[in-house]
Amino acid sequence: MHRTRDIRVRASDGTVLLTDHWHADGAGGDTVLIRTPYGRDGIGGVALFLAARGHHVVVQSCRGTFGSAGAFDPLHDEAADGQSTLRWLRAQPWATGRVHSWGGSYFGVTQWAYCDGDDRPDAMGIAISARRFDDAILYPGGGFSIDTPLTWAYALDIQERALPSRIGALVRARWALRRGALAVPPADAVRVARGADPQFFRDWVEHSDAGDPWWRPMHFAQDVDTIPPVTLVAGWQDLFLVGQLADHAALHEAGRPVRLIVGDWVHGAPEITVIGVREALRSFPETAPPTGARMEVTGGGGWRDLESWPPPHTRLSAELTADGRLDRSGDAHPAGALSYRYDPGDPTPDAGGRTLNPFSAGRRVQRRREQRADVLVFTDEPLREDLLLMGTPEVALALTSSNPRVDLFVRLCEVDAKGVSRTLTDGYRRLSAEVSEDGSGRIRLELAPLAHRVAAGSRLRVQVSSGAHPLHLRNPGTEDPVRDHSRLIPSEQTLRLGGDAPALLTLPAVTTTPRQTPSASPAVHRDVPR
Repeated sequence: MHRTRDIRVRASDGTVLLTDHWHADGAGGDTVLIRTPYGRDGIGGVALFLAARGHHVVVQSCRGTFGSAGAFDPLHDEAADGQSTLRWLRAQPWATGRVHSWGGSYFGVTQWAYCDGDDRPDAMGIAISARRFDDAILYPGGGFSIDTPLTWAYALDIQERALPSRIGALVRARWALRRGALAVPPADAVRVARGADPQFFRDWVEHSDAGDPWWRPMHFAQDVDTIPPVTLVAGWQDLFLVGQLADHAALHEAGRPVRLIVGDWVHGAPEITVIGVREALRSFPETAPPTGARMEVTGGGGWRDLESWPPPHTRLSAELTADGRLDRSGDAHPAGALSYRYDPGDPTPDAGGRTLNPFSAGRRVQRRREQRADVLVFTDEPLREDLLLMGTPEVALALTSSNPRVDLFVRLCEVDAKGVSRTLTDGYRRLSAEVSEDGSGRIRLELAPLAHRVAAGSRLRVQVSSGAHPLHLRNPGTEDPVRDHSRLIPSEQTLRLGGDAPALLTLPAVTTTPRQTPSASPAVHRDVPR
């Protein structure tokens, strides 16, 4: 096995990008291109695995990271630097075959950026990432998902420091991130947590308004006709889930070759790398890449092969009632209301969710959250038989507030036979004109998609609240709720129920079972790097 280190590839502005080339004796002409800000050694296992199977593998450090010159300004240079790298790669005498790009998270962002230039890979393998970084993970629902960018900034600041410094920072990380998320103003979050003050984080706070033109150059691959065949690997508990499924829908509707795989993974789970590498190898032949979707049904439902996502389903409705029930009978219920007080000085906690923060990511027990007075809880009767859900749940409700500047957070949970409540999915929106004191507004909120088998004997539960901090930055109740935390204004919320304003949960119920694969998970080679 050969590894040529620190090849000096020049970007269009002359910046030197350090690059490694892996290959075995007798390697063919196909190449895998990986661009990463996290260090070339960290991806060495994947590079070795692919090179041992006859491919050239090119691993490059993004500018400003791990020896590459310049400054790392997330997203801003990836399109231009990616084009420079592709031109260099195509000119190499050993690169005579197809070029396949691979990687997840920010590695995936560097791939979407290729699509905005004249040269593109012949195929892409993108895991846990999305074309629009801002909409997908920074401002979903119109607020600021501070937990993820704060965690990322913390990790970036320590990744190239000496080992003792990194270990100390990791030991302090849980409490440091918690302090940073409560910083006033929020732009100081990284400084409070870590003592660093990266400009990109301040930029993201400053440019948090919907439709801010500052983001337009970083909305990659918006012309779907420029996108080569792509395999998307997503996770039900991953922060990019909603954005990545939106990307899949756009490509599928446009007739582009796209394959979707979704497992029950949080961001960075090792299974994502295993399956992503395997799918990359499947995409090398000149024949058309595989399409369709392969989904892991959580709750013990196994893996299912689908022609497309979502599969055909029926809409099953359940009503939230004033006595705290989630009723699927279809009976009418008298008008009523339930109220709660939201206090940004004691923000409603997230208790898990789709975040980068490893201390809180994923499905968490909801007992403490559901005991809070600022969370309304509605629970179904035990199911008599299994219920298979595959698609996008939705809630429709009427909410009034003493302050129209308020958030709505709805979480769907499963309560097992022992009474333990765990997250299935949730949805969030920062409200303004939709909420008014006269109660005229009715809100429809989509929750994140899911594929889940609710076991017989379990119950469904819905939480309604006005916060999930720091998954979504607490709303101070001011006119500028992302940047202005000079005042923390409590508010009173009232949820109207029954009568002519029923609050409804609509579920995507699948009655025709999609084809289930025999294995518990997608088959992987035993020697795939983990």
